[in-house]
Amino acid sequence: MLSNTDRSLLILEALLKEVDGCALSQLSVDLDIPKSAMHRILTAMKDMGYIYQDEITQHYKLTLKIASMGLSFLSSRSITETFQPYLDELAETSSELVRLGLIEDEKIIWIGKAQGAKSGLKYDPDSGNVAYLPASACGLAYLSTLDQNDFSRIVEREGFDKAKNFGPNSPKDLTELEHMIKASRERGYGVISDTYELGMSAMAKIILNPQTGEPFGTVSIAGPSVRLSPKRIEELAPALMVTSEKIASIINLIHI
Repeated sequence: MLSNTDRSLLILEALLKEVDGCALSQLSVDLDIPKSAMHRILTAMKDMGYIYQDEITQHYKLTLKIASMGLSFLSSRSITETFQPYLDELAETSSELVRLGLIEDEKIIWIGKAQGAKSGLKYDPDSGNVAYLPASACGLAYLSTLDQNDFSRIVEREGFDKAKNFGPNSPKDLTELEHMIKASRERGYGVISDTYELGMSAMAKIILNPQTGEPFGTVSIAGPSVRLSPKRIEELAPALMVTSEKIASIINLIHI
């Protein structure tokens, strides 16, 4: 037999799905809880401010207390704690390394990750590194959102002298980089192969602040090129896009 706590949680979950509320009798049938017990639990939940009863329909509805508690919880958590479930989910889907990059001072620093590869080759660098924008998938995703003035200024700062320290496909000049940026814009996300490191491929999607439209960060998938092939990258693109949207939907609810 379910405890009253279990029953209360079931009622909350049921009412979350009912915008117009639900009658006591219907809740009793749907949740297989006797009407007498249902009435006692609903009365207690009403007294605690979690639900109220519509005066016209007599349906029970959720108050804003649950939403308020959720927002308070999110605002008290760190950025990595809040987004980690989304990174874990994408890592599970891709079976590769997933990283969250935060854009600050027109640079990208990797602040969170989830490793989806369970065996075999693993690409798993330390978090906290600042990305070299011209050679990274997250950098391409970010640069592809900028206007010409901002793009030129940031690329001049990054320079191409560092290219020799990265993979063989790292852009050596502005022409090569602009070609990669054009492809990223057309595709909707950045892709690299043997660019940041030899034998490594990656894909990244920008995360935009929905209120300001400004770039907030990036989410990326990276792994050995033998697994993260062009075909596999195309297969994972929808999941990458969805993760970016999920993160964007709650970035205004957290403290950074």
